[in-house]
Amino acid sequence: MSYLAVNGGTPVVDIEKAKFEWPRITDESEKAVVKQLHTSISIYDNSGIIGEFEKIFADYHNRKLGLLSNSGTSAIFSMFEGIGLMPGDEVICPVYTFHASVSPLINTGAIPIFADSDEFGNISIDSIKTKLTPRTKAVVVTHMWGTPTKDINKIQIFCRDHNLFLLEDCSHAHGSSIYTKKVGSFGDAAAWSLQGQKTITGGEGGIMLTDNTKIFNRALLQGHYNKRPKNEISSSETEYKFFLTGMGLKLRAHPLAIALALQQFNHLDTFISQRQKYANIFTKAFNDYPFFTTPETISKDIQSSWYAYILLFNENESFGVSREEFVSALHAEGLIEVDIPGSTGLLNELPLFTKTNEIMPRLYNKPIYSQGPYPIADKFYNSVIKLPVWTFEDEYKIVDSYISGIQKVADHLMEHKSLAE
Repeated sequence: MSYLAVNGGTPVVDIEKAKFEWPRITDESEKAVVKQLHTSISIYDNSGIIGEFEKIFADYHNRKLGLLSNSGTSAIFSMFEGIGLMPGDEVICPVYTFHASVSPLINTGAIPIFADSDEFGNISIDSIKTKLTPRTKAVVVTHMWGTPTKDINKIQIFCRDHNLFLLEDCSHAHGSSIYTKKVGSFGDAAAWSLQGQKTITGGEGGIMLTDNTKIFNRALLQGHYNKRPKNEISSSETEYKFFLTGMGLKLRAHPLAIALALQQFNHLDTFISQRQKYANIFTKAFNDYPFFTTPETISKDIQSSWYAYILLFNENESFGVSREEFVSALHAEGLIEVDIPGSTGLLNELPLFTKTNEIMPRLYNKPIYSQGPYPIADKFYNSVIKLPVWTFEDEYKIVDSYISGIQKVADHLMEHKSLAE
């Protein structure tokens, strides 16, 4: 067996030849942006590329109404504004997620009530049930790392039975589906990020979908004013009187970003199909190591978008080697895209959600009480190793090199029970 690079051996890959580069800017991408550059670089309503993307994206998810914004965070914010959250309202949220799934609601004065995860890192219906109070107004679901929340049907029924809004953060999950339905079609509203690393990207941007006219009208007034609200809100609706000013903010998407996003969207199903093939290869390669738990890649019920491939590292089976030591050994082999996520984790102890009164005294006159523990989410967070999932047929060699590097370190660990020589 060859020496590990961390011990002076030869790395498996040249870092410069095994990167994950996303998005891939093609001639088609450039033409789409240049065409829009010569058409319009500022759109005040839902005409042109803005309306085109909103309709295509909404139709794909079988939703009636779409609203683009300048970021996924703004799109999520528009859901919270859309349902009319008030100070003191409670919203049940996943404790394990990226903060922007939850953080915009702090601008409404509402209280996030965190729920534990299931074994895949998504919010658990069992935990949700224990968090319900008379003040609960909504439940937020995040489809983490592109994998649909397996309890989504049960959560949908729970929300319906208790007269709660269901909101979906699909920022990782473009094109994912469960039980033949696209994620984003279960809730009263759903939001996606179009940020640079997302499967559908405009560099920056976001979109919210809903079938609820009231939610849409409020979301529209939150980020738009004058032409668009005047044209799209019925004069018989109570919100119409605010069309000229909206709520005082401008959160419009940039047409050049949406031109790129639309070009990317036209290839979404092809992207997912190729990622699925690579995910299958990863699972086959890693499934037999006792210190790995691999995701299910073949399911008749669930189609992940494979925003990332999540390996869980079990330190109880790794002969005393920590996750951090294992990943350091992988980096030494040139596998720099392997990552232990840091910005995505448990939210319950972040200052924004505990010392809220210090940063938002106009809305919170006291701290939010400490919440926890969350044993399943904590275990998941402390086990995650993240790999990118490459997207194009010509990237098989990179995928193979990553498999070779991970197997090299894993095989060494199995044989030597350590990462030392």
